[in-house]
Amino acid sequence: MKIRTLLLNPLMQKISAALISALGILLLVLGLQKEITLVVNGEARQISTHALTTGGALKSQNLSLSEWDQVIPSPGTWLWGINTIVIRRASTIEIQADGKTVTLQTVERRPENVLLEAGTTVFPKDRIVVDGKLIHEDALLKAGKDHEIQVLRGTPITVVTESGEIHFISDGENLAEAFEKEAINIFEADHLSRPLETPLNGSPITVEWIQAQPLLVDLGDRSITIYTTADTIGAALAGAGIALQGLDYSIPPEHAPLPQNGPVQVIRVREEILLNQKNIQFSTTYQPDDSQELDQLSILSGGEFGINAQQVRITYENGREVSRTLEKEWVLRESSPRIIGYGTQIKLRTANTADGPITYWRKIRAYATSYNENCLGCNDYTYSGAYLQKGVIAVTRDWYHYMAGNKVYIPDYGFGSIEDIGAGVSFSTNWVDLGYRESNYVSWHWYVDVYFLAPAPPPEDIMYILY
Repeated sequence: MKIRTLLLNPLMQKISAALISALGILLLVLGLQKEITLVVNGEARQISTHALTTGGALKSQNLSLSEWDQVIPSPGTWLWGINTIVIRRASTIEIQADGKTVTLQTVERRPENVLLEAGTTVFPKDRIVVDGKLIHEDALLKAGKDHEIQVLRGTPITVVTESGEIHFISDGENLAEAFEKEAINIFEADHLSRPLETPLNGSPITVEWIQAQPLLVDLGDRSITIYTTADTIGAALAGAGIALQGLDYSIPPEHAPLPQNGPVQVIRVREEILLNQKNIQFSTTYQPDDSQELDQLSILSGGEFGINAQQVRITYENGREVSRTLEKEWVLRESSPRIIGYGTQIKLRTANTADGPITYWRKIRAYATSYNENCLGCNDYTYSGAYLQKGVIAVTRDWYHYMAGNKVYIPDYGFGSIEDIGAGVSFSTNWVDLGYRESNYVSWHWYVDVYFLAPAPPPEDIMYILY
């Protein structure tokens, strides 16, 4: 069959028309497929759709809408030139305000606008609480979630003072916060008819406020200012936590009214009982010891300090000592003396000297000086009446009492006799002053050996301890 014959066949013409129509529809459908950005409650995703309208596109995605949901553009809008579809799901909002509860469905996310939808007016000092939390001015509700909104009305407050009344509306949670926001300084000592913790719920309240007066208090080491409504100094100090205790006192006294001018001095008094112990010096006694030679000393008993006790009361004012009183004194233990034994044995000894052999019963080391008849306070005769010349020796008055007339020998001076009294020297107990005439005077200023020549005097005339 020829092609021309086929084309003229009516049946074939109908089949060709149907194929061409189907092909056109297919091409049209393929040409209508669109890529759309779908945003649901702020979350975006890409979808492909052959729908011709917004509603058809949503239906193709099996997205159901409630009557309160918002679609932009609206569901009947043709998709020609539309690239984005926005869905805002409605939230269930429960509103509590002025003792009433209202529930509504809305896509609005700003709490103030939600309240306007519900017919609730918000005033400047009102507070908005969303889901239990106080929100700031620019807060937004989370989309697609149910919420509770509570309106806390500002509280009208009347403060009655001694000088008049103060009126204001506060959005504080309690009275303390309301005062703080109004820059009203409440001191601890102020008197309020309501506690600062009083909650504010929007109902008007009245508060009586008695302001504390400032009082300068001098504590010694520093000064502080306290505030008080008390009538007396003692009550004011106690209210500020610096009450007078024990021996403490104030100037003016605690029962006096508050001073109009000048500070109150607080004197903190503290007493301390001090127990002092002091040693009682023991004495020294000497007793003869015939087991030792002359000029030998030994300690027979070491001696022991006694103890003297004192009870002293010390008074401090503001940390400074102002008095010290001896209240009691007693001896805890008596001292016992130190006993020194001095030798009493006399033994004769001999020595060879430049002037010949000598026999002596005592030998000491002494500092020697010399003098003559022309020295200050001197003359031709000694204390004993002897003529002053070489061989005359002076000693201190204590020595002279025992040694007057004793014969001695001193190397490089020679023999002599103790006949005079002198003043001695400050640096040595043992001292002799060697006599001369001016014509043969020799100056002495050094230590020498002094031999006391035999025979020894009677025991009662011997100076056993040299001092």
